[in-house]
Amino acid sequence: MNTWVRWLPRLIIGLAVVHTVYAFAVMPGAWGDILRAGVFNGVEGDAEREAVLWFFFAGIGFFAVGTLTRWALRTTGRVPRQVGGYLLLLGVPMSIIEPVSGGWALIAVGVLALVAARRTGRVA
Repeated sequence: MNTWVRWLPRLIIGLAVVHTVYAFAVMPGAWGDILRAGVFNGVEGDAEREAVLWFFFAGIGFFAVGTLTRWALRTTGRVPRQVGGYLLLLGVPMSIIEPVSGGWALIAVGVLALVAARRTGRVA
């Protein structure tokens, strides 16, 4: 197994870390605003609160994809092809709709995941 294939789950988890840290470091005031609003329905109509919530939950999703990819690689020696597909499904439209975004990172990691899936899917 190539070294870069082993790094794929770490790259995905890295995307998760960046997303989660961004949600807390760049928009810290939004969390206080959500708490002051009473948490329940605390983001309604406020673009910054909605953004921070989506960044946070996207981070959790990327953690899930990254850790499941790591598990699959360790257990089966393969990267599931769907990992690349999911990352591209998120990254391509995001990059079209908002070109100055992290969508390009998703595309890059998604392509790497598809290449890794192809290489690890071969029977030796």
